[in-house]
Amino acid sequence: MKTVAVLGPGGVGGLVAAPVIAKTVLDTLISRRRKKFEAQFPDALSLIASSMTSGHTFLRSIQMMTDEAPAPISEEFARVVSETQLGDPMVDAMERMALRLEVRDVDWVVQAIRIQQQVGGKMADLLHTLADFIRQREELRREVSVLTAEGRMSAIVLAALPPLLMVFISLSEPGYLDPLFEGKGLFVLAGCAVSVVTGFAVIRKMVKIEV
Repeated sequence: MKTVAVLGPGGVGGLVAAPVIAKTVLDTLISRRRKKFEAQFPDALSLIASSMTSGHTFLRSIQMMTDEAPAPISEEFARVVSETQLGDPMVDAMERMALRLEVRDVDWVVQAIRIQQQVGGKMADLLHTLADFIRQREELRREVSVLTAEGRMSAIVLAALPPLLMVFISLSEPGYLDPLFEGKGLFVLAGCAVSVVTGFAVIRKMVKIEV
């Protein structure tokens, strides 16, 4: 109670909003990097396949791709090359990359390469086929992202509006929100916070469509 009184409505609103905002920013940065990797992945596979068609080995083709491709895909495959040079099998290094990035396309490619190594066949043709397939999935993923953009924006607005409104009211009308920070008002405030977080999670779950 003393802590609430010292902080005031604006401070309490900031404490409630800060973890949500920090997590949202972090998740957004991770999602952007993952999406950028997914967008670059088909072209990287095509480049590796073209290098192998020219006569280079799988490892050398990946090294050449990392020299030409932009980040983040060049950084991730450079790590794969480094792990391979330390003695790890190429497929195992790529599998760890798939687990690290949580990109389903990479996991599918790794499984396809494992099968190819067991049954034989041309690696370059396999990579070309996978690249075309992933490009088609990427186009579908973009269409889904456009269709669900309104829902995602609604979730962000609805989650950010209550704490921002509390800060605005506390600054424009000091003392107006004081009843919320004493007695039964604390339970009402906690219920509102739970309601906002639950609504945000439900909306995000509804608009999150896996392709």
